[in-house]
Amino acid sequence: MKYDISKNKIKFHESLSLDVIGELKVIMDEELTKKSKKWVVDLKEVNSIDTAAIQFFVILKNSLENQGKNVQFMNLSESLQKDIELLSLEGFINDSSNTGEK
Repeated sequence: MKYDISKNKIKFHESLSLDVIGELKVIMDEELTKKSKKWVVDLKEVNSIDTAAIQFFVILKNSLENQGKNVQFMNLSESLQKDIELLSLEGFINDSSNTGEK
C-alpha cells in the first residue's frame, strides 16, 4: 500500500479495501497512536474505497477519540461522500476540505 506520513498527516495513494485492512491497521497503530493528538487522513489520491475500509476508519476514529485524540478526513471523492451518506456517516466522517478547515 502506498502512503506518505508527515508530522500529523497521512496521505494514501491507491485503493483501500478489505485486502489492505491488515496493513492499514498496522500503519495506523504504529503511527497514529504514538504521535500527535490531532491527525489528518488525506484521501485525495484514493481512487476507490470499500465499506470494509470505511468501517475501519469509523473504528479507528472511535478508538483515537477514546484516547483524547482527533482524526479529520479530507479530500473525500464525490463517490466516497455518497457512500458515506448512504451509510449515514456524514456527521462522523467529516471532510475538512469542504468545511474550510485544514
